[in-house]
Amino acid sequence: MKKTMFALAFAAAGLVALPAFAQDNGQNAQQGWYVGANAGYAQTHKGPYDNGDFAGGVKGGYRFAINPETSLGAEVGYVYLGRSDARGLYTQNYAGYNGNNDKSKLQGATAGLNLRYNFSPNWYGEIRGGAFFAKGEGLTNDKLNPQKVDFNSTRYYAGVGAGYNISRNWSVGVNWDYYDGSQSDKNIHLPTNLYSLSAEYRF
Repeated sequence: MKKTMFALAFAAAGLVALPAFAQDNGQNAQQGWYVGANAGYAQTHKGPYDNGDFAGGVKGGYRFAINPETSLGAEVGYVYLGRSDARGLYTQNYAGYNGNNDKSKLQGATAGLNLRYNFSPNWYGEIRGGAFFAKGEGLTNDKLNPQKVDFNSTRYYAGVGAGYNISRNWSVGVNWDYYDGSQSDKNIHLPTNLYSLSAEYRF
């Protein structure tokens, strides 16, 4: 359901904005190449895991001004979502448990779109989403006989953020992002929320 809602939102935004590719000297919308980084706390919240760890990522892309206040960016990146400790019966019933090897691990590349609206020359809000090429490890979602597995899958990510343009080139922001790290045929599910602070540089 989440995936469908975000896909519809991006499609609607694109249909509204595409006819309006225009730029003038008085606009707030940004256009051009950019790079960014973020760091914060990632929380996994399903099955064996219900805690989190330090996390962060990097990204870069190109942003098009599609009207005086709005820009659409195409971006790629990489995110590390930390390691979480298994809990309760999952740890107790994991036959291979030796003190710390029940931890999860999730990371991966991303490729997606970023829609930014500038409320003023300084303040902006944005939504984003796309493909998450997840690579991870963790316990399967089976309380009675959990197994440690590795996985690689193509899932999705989506998020929102708000920030402040310090100058023409620099901005800082606060963000929430959701990463669907899972592989159903291996019964491993690591859905993760990332709460982070970010910085961006525009060329």
